[in-house]
Amino acid sequence: MHKLPTLQQLFQNHVLRPHSGHVIEGAVVSDAKATAQTRLDIYANAYRMRLGEALEQDFTALHTLLGDEQFEALCLSYIDTHPSRHYSLRHLGRHMSTFLREHDFYARQPVLAELAAFEWMMVEAFDAADSDVVTLHDLARLPAEQWGQLRFSAHPSVQRLELFWNVPALWNTADQQHDMPQPQRDANALTWLVWRRELKTWYRSLGAEEAWAWHAACAGHDFGEICSGLCRWVDEERVPATAAGMLQRWINDGLVSAIRYPA
Repeated sequence: MHKLPTLQQLFQNHVLRPHSGHVIEGAVVSDAKATAQTRLDIYANAYRMRLGEALEQDFTALHTLLGDEQFEALCLSYIDTHPSRHYSLRHLGRHMSTFLREHDFYARQPVLAELAAFEWMMVEAFDAADSDVVTLHDLARLPAEQWGQLRFSAHPSVQRLELFWNVPALWNTADQQHDMPQPQRDANALTWLVWRRELKTWYRSLGAEEAWAWHAACAGHDFGEICSGLCRWVDEERVPATAAGMLQRWINDGLVSAIRYPA
């Protein structure tokens, strides 16, 4: 007879890895209603179903694109590879995009990995730490001679990713419960930002020049350096207005949490 701690460990091992051959069946009673294996499978299957439900909540569009049967198969395969290792299910899906990209079967459909990455960015943005945001009034109070040396801090919720596929459109139709369009791939990747403002998650694409400017701002370049870099895309006389317009939109969108400038 197993001691209680050993029995508890064997039971947990079976629930977490039901097909790994852990010896516990002999410690469970069989009767006319159910065999020991059936009784054990009830707990193991219920646990995996709960994990699948958590993944379904985080990857609604992926579920819609694959359908019930294929999504369930994906969840079971994913759980076997990346079992839950945290007391909160909030972190369960963090490896989904990588799993889809590296798995021989799912890698044949690269849209899946990108869609999972976008949906996980939505989760990360919504759960990110809160922070104050800069307003246009804050900006207007700064002396004009300091603008060239301004540096910016992104709001903690801001996520940036490059997408070839039309996954934001796929996600939006799934979120609105509309018919999902066909996946389409562009020749060049498009930069997208995902962030939270108050209690709502937002996303939008960036043109090449704004994508570069935002990356430069996040990397610590000051406003003067950003203006100089924009000359690759914009005529020199139009650079100040273009850069100022970008900064105004970043602030209006709630993307900037702080402005740093020389004392």
